[in-house]
Amino acid sequence: MKSAILFFALLLCGLPGWNASAQVLEFNGAWQHVTGDDGLDGFGLGAAAWFSPRVSVNFQYDTVYDTSKLGLFELTSIGQISAKSHLQSFMVGPRVFFAQRKIKKYYFEPFGELRIGGGHLSSTVSQVGGPSLSASDNAFQWLIGGGADYVFASHWAARFNLDFLRTHFANQGQSRLQLGIGVAYTFGKRH
Repeated sequence: MKSAILFFALLLCGLPGWNASAQVLEFNGAWQHVTGDDGLDGFGLGAAAWFSPRVSVNFQYDTVYDTSKLGLFELTSIGQISAKSHLQSFMVGPRVFFAQRKIKKYYFEPFGELRIGGGHLSSTVSQVGGPSLSASDNAFQWLIGGGADYVFASHWAARFNLDFLRTHFANQGQSRLQLGIGVAYTFGKRH
């Protein structure tokens, strides 16, 4: 937590020796979907500091969740059984933008990204009229992938990204895809 506060303070105040005229700060938000079983849906919030017109360092918080019914037991004496999962991720890493591409009359800026950090997974299985079982775990995780920004105004961009997410809960590795669709706002000029 202290590392995250320090990172945000550096983003807001600027880094020592960093050219203030080149400083660009970005905030973004997105709908997120993580694959696997029924999948997890939620949102992500992030901040980025641009070190050059093509390189930024990003801090991202994602929270995704799912509530699933197990079987068709609602009409039996067993009752409804439900499973709730909630995954929270805190990751930081670089995003590198490539040359702008024009598709018809629209300009897209493709990028590649890598983030590392930690995650918290909590799960609860409950049955109507019965006890609930809960478990949670914290683990290291990383993400690699890419996407594209569609810059539709001087400070606004629509963002699409698809990433490979690797988590390590319960001392085992899990591999998932993460899809994000959202918007980004930059303070200052991106290019």
